[in-house]
Amino acid sequence: MFFFVAARVYSSTLNIDTDYRLRGISYDHDPTVFASTAAVHSLSYSSQRLMLSLTGDFDKGIEIGAKLTSLGVVGTTSTLSNVPFSKTDFSPFVENAYVKFKNFADWPLDIIAGRQTLGYGSGLIIDDNGTGFDAIRLMTRFNCPIPFSHYKIPLNFEYFTAKVKETIARNSDADVFGGVLSTNLGKNLLEIGYFEETDFSGTAYVKAPNDADAFTNTWATKAIDKRFLDFRLGEKEKISEYQLEMAQESGYITRNDGTQINLSGSGYLLSGKLVNENTKIGKVAARALVSYASGSSYNPGSFADDTSFSPTYTKKYDGLERAGYGTIFGAVPGDSFVLVPAGYSGVDTLNIGVDIAPLYDLIFALDYFSFSASEAQKGAPDASGFERFYGANFSMGSELDLSARFINSKYSSVSLAYCTYVPPQGSAIWPNSTSIVSLRFEITAKF
Repeated sequence: MFFFVAARVYSSTLNIDTDYRLRGISYDHDPTVFASTAAVHSLSYSSQRLMLSLTGDFDKGIEIGAKLTSLGVVGTTSTLSNVPFSKTDFSPFVENAYVKFKNFADWPLDIIAGRQTLGYGSGLIIDDNGTGFDAIRLMTRFNCPIPFSHYKIPLNFEYFTAKVKETIARNSDADVFGGVLSTNLGKNLLEIGYFEETDFSGTAYVKAPNDADAFTNTWATKAIDKRFLDFRLGEKEKISEYQLEMAQESGYITRNDGTQINLSGSGYLLSGKLVNENTKIGKVAARALVSYASGSSYNPGSFADDTSFSPTYTKKYDGLERAGYGTIFGAVPGDSFVLVPAGYSGVDTLNIGVDIAPLYDLIFALDYFSFSASEAQKGAPDASGFERFYGANFSMGSELDLSARFINSKYSSVSLAYCTYVPPQGSAIWPNSTSIVSLRFEITAKF
């Protein structure tokens, strides 16, 4: 309580922001159950998320911030069993609480300490998934001279270290840390990052987290060490933008018996967007995306080296519900919301979409997704020829999302969505070939 009183009394400015979201979601078949058609059942629920953010700027470059969050779920919670939050009874909890020192000691250095929002790029490797990280971040800015010229390149460097799991015993906790060097040359972005996860808490390593037969690929561990080298390139114009991100994974797992399993993998993301504001049907934005993650061959019970690209802290949630490519499927590099048969590894996505705004306050969106895997068990349905072109090998179905959003004001909006996911057809590996249909209603308000 003292924290909020201090911010209110002594800060030169106090900013208060409120963000509210209400969702109603229904599925005609449970995406998290892999069974015969007769065994699946429909489910529906509504969720609420209320966030209250407070930031106070002090006279000597000190900012203190906090965010209170309340989450509420009414109806079945089976679809939310793996969310990062455990409180869904609408009782408030502290999501962020931090202090920021700007231009520390009159240097071009900012220091942020405490529980804070943390994410880099598209969230391919590091994202707090709406929970916040207990972290320390150092951010600095400087101009690097180019040899034999009068020009200087503006550079930004950021380093962070975050505590994910704290235990009393020595060398038995989990941490993540990394550094990012970036430059903005006009409208172009160039970024190089290094991230590392260390986990000595005994966390079980699951080779295929959303595999229907995942228990055959779950390893008890003494230590997990994952390292990622990341490269990102992008450009943003008024009518176009693109982003290319490539990452390489290495590391090891030490099992309880002392044997070691080597980790290696790779992933990339390529996305682009074109905008035309003066068509006959209004403003039109066309989008395309390709996401690839390497996989590991299916060998139940074997503790061979793992070649799948599987960052632990990739973006999976939007703060409550599952997030990812496809509203229903929710694809991320090593996982999906829809439960898939045994043996699938390395989730790949192709997305083509369009936004049409015939009126300023009304937006229609259409998105088509094709999902595939880099590795799968023998007999899995093959991916299409184009999917094989960017590295995918085995089909995991497709999804079509249709939505309409009405922007009531700059502070509120209402949206409706119809989504359908179609699994691969005619395959003995996918005994449940029935489509999943989801209807969604959402209200958002900010003030």
